[in-house]
Amino acid sequence: MKVVKIISIIVAVLIVLVLTLVGAGIYFTNRYLQTPAFKEQVLKAAREQLGADVRIDTFQVSLFSGVELRGVTIGNPAGFTGNLLTADAFVLRYRLLPLLSRRVEIEQLAIDKPIVTLSQNDKNAWNYESIGTKGSATNPTPVQARPTSAAPTPSKSAPTPPLDIVLSKLAITQGAVSLISDKNKPLVKVDGINFSSAVSLIDNKMSGTAKAGIDRINLSDALFVENVAASVVLGSDEVKLAPLSGKLADGTLAGDIAVKFSDGLKYNVNLQVKDADVAKFLEEAKTKPVMSGKLVATTTLAGTGGLPTIVGNGHMEIDGGQLTQIPILNLLATILQMDALRNLKFSECVMEYSISNNVMQTPVIRIISPELQITGKGSVSLADYSLNHNLTITFAKGALGATPKEILSFFTEQTDGSMSLSFKVSGP
Repeated sequence: MKVVKIISIIVAVLIVLVLTLVGAGIYFTNRYLQTPAFKEQVLKAAREQLGADVRIDTFQVSLFSGVELRGVTIGNPAGFTGNLLTADAFVLRYRLLPLLSRRVEIEQLAIDKPIVTLSQNDKNAWNYESIGTKGSATNPTPVQARPTSAAPTPSKSAPTPPLDIVLSKLAITQGAVSLISDKNKPLVKVDGINFSSAVSLIDNKMSGTAKAGIDRINLSDALFVENVAASVVLGSDEVKLAPLSGKLADGTLAGDIAVKFSDGLKYNVNLQVKDADVAKFLEEAKTKPVMSGKLVATTTLAGTGGLPTIVGNGHMEIDGGQLTQIPILNLLATILQMDALRNLKFSECVMEYSISNNVMQTPVIRIISPELQITGKGSVSLADYSLNHNLTITFAKGALGATPKEILSFFTEQTDGSMSLSFKVSGP
C-alpha cells in the first residue's frame, strides 16, 4: 500500500509538472506573439507569399482570442504602381476548441474602410492575378523519385480531410473599390460599401448570403447610381447581387449583377431603369443637356473590363421630352423656316441598341412629335463617341407651309400628304 501511495504521489506531481509546462508554454507563446520580432516575421512571410509589399502600423495578436491590425497596406505586385489594398482596421475573433474536430469557427471578421484598387497593365493583365504567384513559386512541391522495380510500393495514406470553416459575421464598413484601365482611366468606382454576411466553407465549397449597401457607383464618369441596396450570394468563384435596387438620375434602378473570378474577371449586368430624369443624366455625364424627359430602359451587358470588352443590348424610351439646340435640327429650322425644330417637343422617343467591339449599333431610332417624326438607324463609336446615322424626317401635312418652294423640291410627298426627306448624320 505504501508503494501504491508513493506511485500515486509521483504521478500527481508529474501531471502538475506537465500542466505547468504546457501552461507556461502557452503563456510565453502568447507573449511572443505580441513582440516586434514576431510582427517582422509575419510581414516577411506575407511579402514572400503575396509577392508584394505589406505594411501594418499596429499589430496585436492573442493566441486565445484573435488578431487586430491597424493601418494595413498591401502594395501592388511588380509591373503595377500604387497599392492593391489599404484598410484602417482588420479584426479577427475566433474560438479555439472547435479546432479539435477540424472545424474553424470565426466569430467575427471585420474590415474598416478598405480601399481596393484593381488595375490593368498594358498587357491587359489585372494586378490581383499576380498576387501570390511569387510565393507559390518560391515553395515548389518536391518531386518524388519513382520507385524501382525492386523496391516495395509504398502504401498510400488516406488524404487529410479539409478544414471546415464557419464565419459567423463578416462585416465591411465604408469600403471602396475601383477598376482602372490600362490607360489609367477609371472604369468603375464604388464608394460607401457596407456589407454584413455569414459565410461557410464546407468540403472546399464556399457559400453564404449577405446584405450590402452602396452609397454611389460611378461607371466611367458617365453613369452614376446612388443609394444601392442588394442581397448578396457568395459562391466559390462568383458573387451575385440580386435583387439590386438604387437611384439613377432621380429615377429607380432594379436588376442583378454577377461577377466571376475563376478564369479572369467576368461580369454580367441586367438592369431596368424607370422615370430617370434625362437632363440630369446628361448633366452628370458632363454631356451637353440636349434632351429632357423621363427615361424607361432595360439593358443586358457582359464584359471582362472596360467598354472595348462589353457586349450586350437594350431598349429605351423617353416620354414627354424635348430636344434642344441639336445642330442638325437648328440647320433644318433655318432652311425650312420652322422655329419649332429648335426646341422640338416630342411625345415619344425610342431607341434599340446593341454593343460589341466598342461600337453601339442603333437599328431602331424613332422620335414622334405633333409636327413631324424622325426615324432611322446607325452606329456610335464608343472610342470617340462619333455618330454615323441614316435618318428620315417626315413632316405632317401642311407643316411646311412657310417653306420656300425651292426647298420643298428636295422632299418626297407621301400618299397621306406628308413630306419626307432622308439625310445622313456623322461626326461627333
